[in-house]
Amino acid sequence: RPVLTLYRGNTVVASNDDWGLADFPRLTAAFDRAGAFRFASQTSRDAALYLALEPGAYTLQTASGDGSPGNVLVEIYEVP
Repeated sequence: RPVLTLYRGNTVVASNDDWGLADFPRLTAAFDRAGAFRFASQTSRDAALYLALEPGAYTLQTASGDGSPGNVLVEIYEVP
């Protein structure tokens, strides 16, 4: 399963590895407002972050939670 970690400089701003366990209703509503696709279900093992960020430079790191190789699709939206 993927793990997302957002950094500002060397500081971890946020991290997630199970979006459905984080805040299912709030994230699903944000997906709809942004015009993004929804994940299959609340039990999906995908990762998602929903944050209000100050202007500046950030780094988003993706990794495998169990160390196995894989592919990642990252999409970033501005949510109204």
